[in-house]
Amino acid sequence: MDPVVNSGQPVVDPQTTFTPEALSKAFQTYRKELIVMPMRAMGEALQHMGHRDGIRYQEHVHEMKGNFQMGNYDKYKKGTGAIAIVQRTLETFFGNCIEPIDPNSIYQSLWGSDVTKGEGLKNVPWVKRICAYIMAQLGENMFNEMWTAKHDPENTTLTSKWFNGFKTIEDAEIKANKMAVELGNLHSLPENFSAENTEDLLKDFYWGVAGGWVGADDKLKKQKLKMFMHVKTKHFYEEAYQHNHGALPYNEQYLKAHLDGAPNVEFVALTNVPENYLCLTPKNNILALWNQRTADETFLVKESKTSHYDVDFLANMFYGEQYLSINKEMLCVARTAAEIAAAKA
Repeated sequence: MDPVVNSGQPVVDPQTTFTPEALSKAFQTYRKELIVMPMRAMGEALQHMGHRDGIRYQEHVHEMKGNFQMGNYDKYKKGTGAIAIVQRTLETFFGNCIEPIDPNSIYQSLWGSDVTKGEGLKNVPWVKRICAYIMAQLGENMFNEMWTAKHDPENTTLTSKWFNGFKTIEDAEIKANKMAVELGNLHSLPENFSAENTEDLLKDFYWGVAGGWVGADDKLKKQKLKMFMHVKTKHFYEEAYQHNHGALPYNEQYLKAHLDGAPNVEFVALTNVPENYLCLTPKNNILALWNQRTADETFLVKESKTSHYDVDFLANMFYGEQYLSINKEMLCVARTAAEIAAAKA
């Protein structure tokens, strides 16, 4: 039964209860739907990324590089035939969540929640909505840590210590000298973004600077690209563009979805991306990794051993992130000089 509204406050019907048996049955019945709820909660970012499932701990992928050239005829010429095979490891980390919950308290908080709205959950039992709410909460915390999480096997509590986020992955590559300004996959920002300079800084990052940074690689520029940035950076760009080009006849709207002069570059502004940071890459190169296939990923609700009013929620899940390639033809990242120095330290 739906709650009634009294002075704007949800009131639970006194006859409405959620037993451990009902919740456990719901998790079993709707497992295939509930297992993707964290992904839906992360959807704002995942819609701009590639996904791979079936990754349980580690899977290796390889990239070949070589330089073979046809030249004028020489009977005695002989090249090196060198082909470099670079291996990258797609890794997911096994995590779990064990939490006591008060189902009827969640029932109150769900009234009006976005998690319960839409066609998918509009006419479903409240017990299923509670399960969806719990799973979405896991996804929201994963979303918040997508760039900055740093795996620490000693910490079993925080999502921020569960897997390695994209910025953490970059830190390791910078320290190993596999991402550098000289290699063309790392750009040093001369200053922090502001409403006065962001338009110029974004254009310089992509197109290059006379006598200095040459810009993103030509092969990268030929692709359909995502430029990940903090929401404030996009706001600064729009403010600067409006100030600098407000009178142009084609400047018909304030919001900008693409880099001016580069319609293949789509802005992806997210709250979880670090400030004073840019990541330029094709969608299929920035990966969110899952398993979602084996029985060791479980979602259970059991009667609490410590409270007659609570139930225990148990979840096991694999998750990880990785770039398929960090070569300049597939990836270019912009950071402040201080951030680059810190990564090298």
